[in-house]
Amino acid sequence: MTRTLRTIILISSSILILAGCKKEEIEKPVYRPTYTFPTVVITTENNVTVENKTPHIPCIVRYYEPGDPDAKVKGLAKIHTRGNATASYPKKPYKIRFDEKQSMGGFPENKDWVLLAMHCDHSLMRECYMHELAARIGADYPLEHKHVNVNINGKSYGTYLLIEQVERANDRVDLDDDGFIIERDGYYSGEPLYFKTDRGNPFTFKYPDANDQKIVQGDAEYNFIKDYMNKFEAALYGSNRRDPEKGYRKYIDARSWAKWYLVQELSGNMDTNHYLVMKNHGSKLQRGPVWDAEWSYGLAASGSNGWARPQENIKPVVQGSYRGHWTYFSELFTDPYFIGLVKEEWDKLKPQIPQIHQNMAELAKSIKKSAASNFTIWPILNEYTSVGLVYFGDWQKEVDYVDKFLDDHIAWFDPWIENKVKTVK
Repeated sequence: MTRTLRTIILISSSILILAGCKKEEIEKPVYRPTYTFPTVVITTENNVTVENKTPHIPCIVRYYEPGDPDAKVKGLAKIHTRGNATASYPKKPYKIRFDEKQSMGGFPENKDWVLLAMHCDHSLMRECYMHELAARIGADYPLEHKHVNVNINGKSYGTYLLIEQVERANDRVDLDDDGFIIERDGYYSGEPLYFKTDRGNPFTFKYPDANDQKIVQGDAEYNFIKDYMNKFEAALYGSNRRDPEKGYRKYIDARSWAKWYLVQELSGNMDTNHYLVMKNHGSKLQRGPVWDAEWSYGLAASGSNGWARPQENIKPVVQGSYRGHWTYFSELFTDPYFIGLVKEEWDKLKPQIPQIHQNMAELAKSIKKSAASNFTIWPILNEYTSVGLVYFGDWQKEVDYVDKFLDDHIAWFDPWIENKVKTVK
């Protein structure tokens, strides 16, 4: 019997799927269960386990909406683990690349999708809080996302966040052919291509694609963006910093940066990704999309040797700035113009905070049963996870902690930014 005719019964999900991941198998009759929560069902070729160093594995992906026994999406794809530190945790994050574009979760069609594991975030909500703030403030390049259950080869892996990949696309990061997406990346040495500015800041490429050699070291595009970043840094750190024509404003969309800062500050984000976007050679650098809230909302802090550990008895910061001292922002906050932009955006966002709380409460209610199942599979509610400094042993208490942190940090931030406006001249 050939591989494409062999069958396996996936008992735990009650699905009959043919192994081999051939195109004709997508439409073959299968038992379709009625799911009560959005669910992504993945079957890898020969039931190969998706592990840390496993290369891209052929698979069939099916996506089910609640109560609908028929898959909304069923397509051939490849899957692999993604992330840096997060890929080392027991519950892995994944990247899916379909052979043909698919509309996952009802979102715009694309080949590339991410499944965030949120293993260290016991609330399973931090990423959503951050994206809700970003949407409310009108931050650049918001990413569609939705909680889903994930089943791989008949085994349930719990609650994940289905989210759009950060990449050039009309409905994601819309760029011209001569645009850029770069990332200030601490893991730059493991990437196929990077550059360092004259001040030593490392950047890697999301677009153009270095993996496909759409950009190579020393070519015109590489030299353009490296030179641009050096000019920006020279202007920002120079004596004419505040000058609108000679200073940093010549190179960046300052309001975009103010919005990004505000989202990260209010989230208390210790370890976000730093994406910078340039639509084309004639445009200015924007900040976004927002990404990676795993160490936000009072979960982590800095210790004497980097990340704080529980035994150090260090508490997450509420009464203090998380982001005002970051690379570039310490200089931006010496300029009354930039501080004024942050204050303007905060004044627009502040009245929307109650609605954010309400939206997040409704989201928490909608994922309650899925979260209960998740922590049956991954029983970590009663333990510190990685560098997390708090745990409560109860999922709802974890959610309440995130919600309260936002209010507590706002209580500090509101007078702080008001004072900045008054004192920085």
